[in-house]
Amino acid sequence: MTRNHRRRTAFPVIAAFVTAAVMASSPLSAQDPDWRVVDNPYQEDIEYVVGTTHEPGVEVDGIRWRSFGIVTPERDPFAGGEPIRADVLVEFENRNSKSAKVLVILLLEDEDGAPLDRIEVGQFKLSGNRLKERKVTAELAPEVVDATRRIYIFCEVMDK
Repeated sequence: MTRNHRRRTAFPVIAAFVTAAVMASSPLSAQDPDWRVVDNPYQEDIEYVVGTTHEPGVEVDGIRWRSFGIVTPERDPFAGGEPIRADVLVEFENRNSKSAKVLVILLLEDEDGAPLDRIEVGQFKLSGNRLKERKVTAELAPEVVDATRRIYIFCEVMDK
């Protein structure tokens, strides 16, 4: 075997190895979690504690609901009954080429499912093939923050 022959046969092997390594490290090859395809509107009652992040893992008409969370500032447990300003964060991914509008409503409940408060994230536009995080502020009574153990989530996807 000549020296040139070895170079010519080694090049395709090296090129294939480099291509495989680049493909494996690209974001497009990242493994997606299992997504549940659900009806529109999507509704579910789940266990939830304020201050945590929940990943619904659902796809509604091509819109993936990645996560939501209700974040409150640290507070003195002996403070009065002043309302607490909470940040409500939701993250969606539109896998369609067309824009859509999304409406999210969160019903906070105690451990028995009794209603405590309602947070409407409101309707917002989600452009095609985009990931979007939406943040709204809600005022919650300290008793609601402390007692929330469940949340009834509602999500509706509408045409633009």
